[in-house]
Amino acid sequence: MRARPAAIILALFLAEMTVTFESTMIYAALPTLVREFGDPIRAGWLITSHLLIAAATAPIAGRLGDIRGRKHLIMLLLGVALVGSVLSAVTENFLLILLGRAMQGLSAAVLPLSIGVLRESLPEDKVPMGIGLLTTALGAGSAAGLVLGGVIIDHLPWHWLFVASALLLALSMVAVSAFVPSRPGTPTRQPIDWVEGLLPVPAIAAILFGISLTKQEGWQSPQVLGLIAAGVLLLGWWARRSLAAAEPFIDLRLFAQRDFAVANAVSVLLAMGTMQVVYVFSNYVQSPTWTAVGLGMTATMAGLAKLPSNFTSFFAGPFAGWLTRRVGHRSTVLMALAIATVGWLAALAMPDRLLQVIVLLCVISFGTTMMQAAIPTIIVACAPPNRTSEAAGSMSVVRGIASALGAQLIAVMLASDTITAPGGDGAYPSADGYRLTMIWIAGLTAAGLGIGLFLNKRLAPVRAA
Repeated sequence: MRARPAAIILALFLAEMTVTFESTMIYAALPTLVREFGDPIRAGWLITSHLLIAAATAPIAGRLGDIRGRKHLIMLLLGVALVGSVLSAVTENFLLILLGRAMQGLSAAVLPLSIGVLRESLPEDKVPMGIGLLTTALGAGSAAGLVLGGVIIDHLPWHWLFVASALLLALSMVAVSAFVPSRPGTPTRQPIDWVEGLLPVPAIAAILFGISLTKQEGWQSPQVLGLIAAGVLLLGWWARRSLAAAEPFIDLRLFAQRDFAVANAVSVLLAMGTMQVVYVFSNYVQSPTWTAVGLGMTATMAGLAKLPSNFTSFFAGPFAGWLTRRVGHRSTVLMALAIATVGWLAALAMPDRLLQVIVLLCVISFGTTMMQAAIPTIIVACAPPNRTSEAAGSMSVVRGIASALGAQLIAVMLASDTITAPGGDGAYPSADGYRLTMIWIAGLTAAGLGIGLFLNKRLAPVRAA
């Protein structure tokens, strides 16, 4: 199977692009779904349920793939997501649609499993490039979700979003079945401690659920504080149990390695800051011109404005893989963070033309995508071959929690200084609100640059599985 690296990468690329598509397509449909169900909170749960399931199950699915075989788990997760898409496509019942979205969320674990497949299937020197190519699928899927999703919503009933998702999932299953090699996992020497293995699920779900409620309840709500505290306590119990185990289901001892810990710390800052680029600039581009900030464009045009950066980012992942092989992990990470930081600092000028926004998006997204490719490569190099998907899944959880927290903080900063519409109908962030947000994100990215200096100059090469 090592003779067909291009086919393996292409199949996994399609699967990851599909997973990202089903995650982002719902954003294009939110106004329609709010009208359909009569409640923005209910419609928002179609996003929240997906995120909760995705973040809570990623390390579990990754570890099971390490043990039972990664291709088998990829096919299973894609199959469950396919059933969820079909369920949401054929029903009008909100609870069944919500269940379908939750089932789709399980497919988010395809990325850490795919990283493990690349490690076990590609020649050692091609793994960084393969991970870089796989990372570009995130941008491609996001663009497809926003643009194709918008076209579907404008011309077809919203159920067709789930039909499109189901078709892509079916195609992905065919590609993975045909081109991805099947290899047995590495069974554990001792019986699996399912209590230790499953404890992170309710813990992570409680934390993310608590964060998601801050929009309606506020940070001082007893319900919010109680959920977050319960999640933290469960994580503490889980960590103690994991560290005491001779062969833990999820090995937290990996965080004792400096490069593994640094890579995850940088990933946290990345998720809280520069990965929120679509959130910030989508609002910015659509901000009414009478606010003296933004371009006053439609949501469809805002999605199209992001397309050039999606195209340039397509080359950022492979470039990060190529650069890693030549100058090392640390230099690649520092260069990526420097590019993103420069982009956010330039954004402080408050661009008032579409071309300026497109250029800024290209710069920021290029650096961000380089980081999204470089960090998993470091994680893979630090992890034993039989725990590759587990390590990548753990990184996904850390980044998911940070992303949810970052989105809430950015919402607070954008709302810190607003301008009321002339008719008193709604308020919009002012230029000062956007500047505060951009300074915050630039500061987080620059902090990542400082933390990245602690990476070893020479990281051990990725060991083949």
